[in-house]
Amino acid sequence: MFSATQAEAQTEKQKKRHAWLQPDIKYLDQRSFSLGVTYGMSDLWADVGTKSAVDHYLNGDYWSNLKGMGGIYVKYTHVPGLALRLGVSNGTLYANDKWNQNASQQSKNVTDDPVQRYLRNLDVKTNIWESTLMFEISPFQLFGNWEFGRRAKARFQPYLLAGFGGIYFNPRGSLIDFENDTKRWVDLRPLATEGQNFDKAGYPEAYSRYSLIVPAGIGFRVDVGRGLSIGMEYVMRYTFTDYLDDVSGQYIDPLRFDIAYLNEGYKAYEAKRMADRTGEITPGKQRTPGEYRGDPTTKDLYSTISVNFYWKLFKRDRPWW
Repeated sequence: MFSATQAEAQTEKQKKRHAWLQPDIKYLDQRSFSLGVTYGMSDLWADVGTKSAVDHYLNGDYWSNLKGMGGIYVKYTHVPGLALRLGVSNGTLYANDKWNQNASQQSKNVTDDPVQRYLRNLDVKTNIWESTLMFEISPFQLFGNWEFGRRAKARFQPYLLAGFGGIYFNPRGSLIDFENDTKRWVDLRPLATEGQNFDKAGYPEAYSRYSLIVPAGIGFRVDVGRGLSIGMEYVMRYTFTDYLDDVSGQYIDPLRFDIAYLNEGYKAYEAKRMADRTGEITPGKQRTPGEYRGDPTTKDLYSTISVNFYWKLFKRDRPWW
């Protein structure tokens, strides 16, 4: 049998070990709402940019051109560990084929993917609006022992996210004025850089600026007092479009732009410049019509790594769980 001194020592040791635990109270079935804010860095995973995540994140040019995405959401907790989040976000996605320069220099064959991406020399900056409805599942709370389980009542909680949503996006590319050495961003969809909606068989239809998405991610939160929680989360979105970067299919004959924009000479000039920028890397080089500009067999993705704050509304004097 333990002596009183040994029992007190063991109790004190347990308190130190579980310093992040909420008070050990019986589970209370409280349904409530929370208001959240999230902001962080955004990444585009499409045809433009790098194919390898290692080349993506270990590239110095990437870190000097970071883009972000932020938003607000309302969270409804049905039972501890199971919540529904309705959110709206806005941000910018950016990618540049020049991020492949280092990898292309280490390649042994000109047909290697980093080389071909670097020579293609495209870039894109896409403004995006997003609306999502996601389930938030905290497994330690949802599947734990609410009354006696220490993990279920801990302030630190990992969670999973999954749901669906929709986006509106507008891709733009940089147009360089060589005479003045200036750069401006132009909307790419109106230029039909791959011949979208041109009056000839074989050209693709104009793509929609709207798309459904399927977001999924992981995160963690820490309760700070009884009202505020902070945390971080990583969310990947699978889209049903291949045009977040305006790149999907094939190069077309540049003369087709002159025909399509017969009375809009400058628009034809912009379209030809934005459709094929290989000549800016290799002077005099022009892509052959029918050569693939992107990969039409895959859809685009984008992701965020963000900091998350949310405040529990209509909270009671006692902790939630």
